[in-house]
Amino acid sequence: MNGRQRLSPTMDRFLALQFFGPFLVCLGAFTVAYLIGDVFDRFKDLIRYGGFGLIGLEYFALKVPLIVSQLLPVACLAGVLFGFALLNRSGEVLACQQLGISRLEMAIPVLVVAAGISLFNFALSETVVPQAMREARYLYEVTLKKRQVRGIFFAQRTWVRVRNGFLSADSYDPRLRTMRNVILYRLGDDFSLHSIVRASQAHWNGSSWTADDATQYTLDQTGRVSSDVRNFRFAESVKPADLSIVMLDPEEFSLRALDRYIADLRSKGLDPGGYIVDRDLKFAMPLSCLIMVALGMALSLDPMPRSLSLGRSFGLAIAIGFVYWLALGLTSSLGQSGTLPAWAAAWTPNAIFALLAFSIFLLGEER
Repeated sequence: MNGRQRLSPTMDRFLALQFFGPFLVCLGAFTVAYLIGDVFDRFKDLIRYGGFGLIGLEYFALKVPLIVSQLLPVACLAGVLFGFALLNRSGEVLACQQLGISRLEMAIPVLVVAAGISLFNFALSETVVPQAMREARYLYEVTLKKRQVRGIFFAQRTWVRVRNGFLSADSYDPRLRTMRNVILYRLGDDFSLHSIVRASQAHWNGSSWTADDATQYTLDQTGRVSSDVRNFRFAESVKPADLSIVMLDPEEFSLRALDRYIADLRSKGLDPGGYIVDRDLKFAMPLSCLIMVALGMALSLDPMPRSLSLGRSFGLAIAIGFVYWLALGLTSSLGQSGTLPAWAAAWTPNAIFALLAFSIFLLGEER
């Protein structure tokens, strides 16, 4: 920079605000669009259970923190492209570079704001989102749809009251409709323990839970215990929806709670599966805000995209955001199925887009 002093604080604030203002507008617009889509997605339930009232408003208000957390990366990208499209249209970016201000100097104040947004996203997902999502699910499933809570999630284990006994499971996979490390305590008419059924897994077949390797321990009147290994069907009255109410989704865990849950599953010899991917995503998702801003700055300050209009900038932001979410969904699915390591599933999209941003910025030209 030939000994020239760095940008003044006034210029830093100007560039940061040029990004932050459009970012807030885009975040608000995307949040409203997401909420409208969610309303239409649940329209039948809302009509059936009378959700177009205070309960519905409270439910969607509780979902706003999660929606904001998920939309922050795309809003960051759109904010950069919008803000600097305005600067490019007025020729201010070219004027700054004619004065010897490098692209890196213009990018630094915006990246500092983006780093703050990343930290905010991490704090939001760790504090407000878990509690809000638990309350939202209870409000929707129990208060609105009048479902009965038949179980509790206690000490990383689920307990459900069934006919003539209690059902306990270490974990439940809603995608596969499978419970792991299942124990069924069967009681007699006098509420005394009659038998215990243990199984490593139980699958929902559409009408009941089936276990191929169940071991039944029976206690007779003399106190003698006998065992029998066989296929077993049980708990027809407990549906997958009943377990979904009490089992926590990944976004309902804080990072510390998720670590404890994973450690508890491992201590019992169970595979944490997709929960490890979800834990890594709690770090990868906030950082994606910074990466998206870096990509947006590289595109905005490169000579070729400067001719983009506001409409094209919006379209470019939506397209890039869609590709990012598509890549993240693909790698996350591969990680949860065990095809990819958890770290690769969570961090591969970030690595690809960070490399893309660096390459565009490095190959760009100073004017």
